[in-house]
Amino acid sequence: MNSVTADTEIAGGARSAPIREFLYRHRARLALIGVIVALAIVTTTQSSVFFTWTNFEHILIQISIVGILAVGTTMLMVSGGIDLSIGSNLSFSGVIMADLMAHGTSPVFAVALGIGAATMVGLVNGTLAAYAKAHPFILTLGMLTLLQGAALLVSSLPISEIPEGFLNFGESEPFGIPLMVVCFLGIAVLVNVILVMTKFGRWLYAIGGSESAARLAGVPVRRIKMAVYALNGMLCGIAAALLLMQLTSAQAEMGTGLELTAIAAVAIGGTPLAGGKGSIAGTLLGVLLIGLIGNSLNLMSISSNWQYVVQGAVIVIAVMAQRD
Repeated sequence: MNSVTADTEIAGGARSAPIREFLYRHRARLALIGVIVALAIVTTTQSSVFFTWTNFEHILIQISIVGILAVGTTMLMVSGGIDLSIGSNLSFSGVIMADLMAHGTSPVFAVALGIGAATMVGLVNGTLAAYAKAHPFILTLGMLTLLQGAALLVSSLPISEIPEGFLNFGESEPFGIPLMVVCFLGIAVLVNVILVMTKFGRWLYAIGGSESAARLAGVPVRRIKMAVYALNGMLCGIAAALLLMQLTSAQAEMGTGLELTAIAAVAIGGTPLAGGKGSIAGTLLGVLLIGLIGNSLNLMSISSNWQYVVQGAVIVIAVMAQRD
């Protein structure tokens, strides 16, 4: 009888081992989901508006721009890189698009040129990161200031002469979902496929894990760095076009501060600054949490200044939870 009991306990322990391993491996993400659920429950008890489709749609629209930037930042941070100029790149490419359209250029051509300019900025950042000895943090910090000045040179005043057709297109709802949200989710899915299912994605993880080891393994480190920064720049251009549709005007400060929010969302989602690991799923949770914080505080009529306090606290807690 004792042997049967022992065998039963061993079998039960064997079955529970994978569960314990899963819980341990995903503890940070599960904790993040728990925080999101808890925040949603608290907000629901304080506001009847929260748990409605209209409010959820509003949250998704509000997080779409930051979400696109965060998706690009995830690729960079997985590879051990970072780009502090994404907000200024968005501003720069956005005013280029608006200025061109204000002077009679067709919206399609103007958007294409703006995205092209943002991509070139990303390529320059990638080239500097690949060949210069300075850390990308410092390099892109300098690019942040440069692009902010360039945006002001293009136009120091808001540009509101945006064609109605362009703005109306931004209000379209394919599949019954706002265009901005469709673009955000589509980009997130596409980048997730790149990271998980392609050689390019595996190389990004390898470079972030150990750049020297990746180079010895035959990974074209410099070319991959240039490519991922250029791709990130292209996403900045796409985000600029969508934000232009949302704001119906452009100004040189339209992207100010977005880089910090995007990096915060990626860090909350579990991608370390050191690189080598991370996921789009985690980033989406981080973006959603930041969006929920702002939405919940607004619905509970709490000062927006508290959003920064709460967001900062969440970042610190999330980073601590990621420590092995």
